[in-house]
Amino acid sequence: MRKSLRAVLFVFLSGLLISACSSRPDDQPELGKVKGLVTLDSSPLVGVLVQFTPEDGRGSQSLTDQDGKYELMYVYPTMGAKVGSHTVTINTPPTDDSDPEAPKVKEVVPEKYRKNSILKAEVKPGENDISFDLQTR
Repeated sequence: MRKSLRAVLFVFLSGLLISACSSRPDDQPELGKVKGLVTLDSSPLVGVLVQFTPEDGRGSQSLTDQDGKYELMYVYPTMGAKVGSHTVTINTPPTDDSDPEAPKVKEVVPEKYRKNSILKAEVKPGENDISFDLQTR
């Protein structure tokens, strides 16, 4: 489990680093810092991917930690999310298929929070604490 989580984290951070290389700080929109807690039926969700997608422009994402907490990154090393309305998707990161020894990861997040998610969030300038208590039913 640890090996596959490390692989997913590596791919996630590599993608952010690559996207950062093509982005200059002076062309970034106004951002708000976003952190929060993700739970499923009141229990913390560990190692799930939280993605905020604005109506237009670049999204932000984060993996939850051991306590289910997240803090969004816009582009490495810039933390935050574009100010405005977002659709939020939460899902279990996929298994690293390039590592045959990596255990297959079972999706734990209900469908309604993944593709065509029902979750919405409004990011405001400054600090934002946006938590999600997902329900299995």
